[in-house]
Amino acid sequence: MSIDKTSPSLPGMTRGGLRIALLASLALNALFIGGLASAFFRHGSERQQVRQNLGAYVSTLPRARSEAILQRADERKRTLGPLRRDTRQAREEALAALTSEPFDRGVFMAAETRLIEAERALRLAQRDLIADIANSLTPEERRAYVRWRGPPRGGSVPTKQ
Repeated sequence: MSIDKTSPSLPGMTRGGLRIALLASLALNALFIGGLASAFFRHGSERQQVRQNLGAYVSTLPRARSEAILQRADERKRTLGPLRRDTRQAREEALAALTSEPFDRGVFMAAETRLIEAERALRLAQRDLIADIANSLTPEERRAYVRWRGPPRGGSVPTKQ
């Protein structure tokens, strides 16, 4: 009785060749899954990003203290909504300019400039909100925030007092 060394479903492929192809496929899958895991851990999950937010930290303080700090920041928080809408609209305009036919470089550049300006205005307003919240915290609360947040990637938590 002789064993056929070729697969009937893969003409010309020997069992050794089939094994190599399967191992190569397994290696590619492992690389793909490893890349996804690496991206997840490098950039952090959405939950991790929320955890690092100063406003999220304030919500862990005693209720009366948390409410007092966030109430002072409410007015500034209200300015973020329109700025987020402006940024979203500018992003949509930039994408529309990018996909329009015929492509007009000038229109696209103008839309990108508006997007950059809208994103900058939003980031400055966010900076002001964070500064207001930080200003409302005691020195010990600010140090506790840094410990709560955890060390930055590749670094350590500052210990200067």
